[in-house]
Amino acid sequence: MKLLVTSATSELGRTISEGLSKDHTLTLTDLPLGGRAPRGVKPHSLGHDGETDSLVRGMDAIVHVGFGGHQAEATPLLDYLTRCTYNLLTACLNTGVKRFVYLHTLRVFDGYEPHLTVTERWKPLPTTEPAVLAAHLGEYVCREFAREHPQLEVISLRLGYPIVPGTRSAATRTKQPAALCSADLVLALGRALDARVPKRWNPVHIQSPVPNARFLMSGAESLIGFPKKAA
Repeated sequence: MKLLVTSATSELGRTISEGLSKDHTLTLTDLPLGGRAPRGVKPHSLGHDGETDSLVRGMDAIVHVGFGGHQAEATPLLDYLTRCTYNLLTACLNTGVKRFVYLHTLRVFDGYEPHLTVTERWKPLPTTEPAVLAAHLGEYVCREFAREHPQLEVISLRLGYPIVPGTRSAATRTKQPAALCSADLVLALGRALDARVPKRWNPVHIQSPVPNARFLMSGAESLIGFPKKAA
């Protein structure tokens, strides 16, 4: 499968790129942040123009990093995850790319008390922290775009935290109830790319199945078969 991965120079971008490169052909892109772009990464501003169409043309799917992709001031971060996300979705529509996977965060549920076990049906309560709020608004753009354009299949993976290198044992050792190991992240993302989805808008929770897990993943289990298979 030919994939475009955004925010490829970020730690999260590098993690998913390394994990997906074994089974997929990747095109890596990131914002032109000054200086020379890392080898293999195409700098791109994701504007509302034909250049963005050219970037996504021929791809089978897009992996768009929302939360964890950039550290920036509130205004440019909000602009990137709203306007540029819209531009990327529009380019998918223009070029016939059907699968769009958005990487979000389960931190949008931090407003609930820690003893509550949260499902995909719960309403997000994002804080005003710029990175969380911008990622939430980016997901909102994805949701409304998918509802308006049924030819697109949009999956939002709301990722657990912290994200730790390694397998599920590494996540368990953190003793954090929402931890996600890198092996589970790559497993869930691979399944999201391959899954047959019944709806055009599909938000799911992704964390490692650690003891006393904070989030239920019934939606992820039914939609992409995660986390049934051990990582």
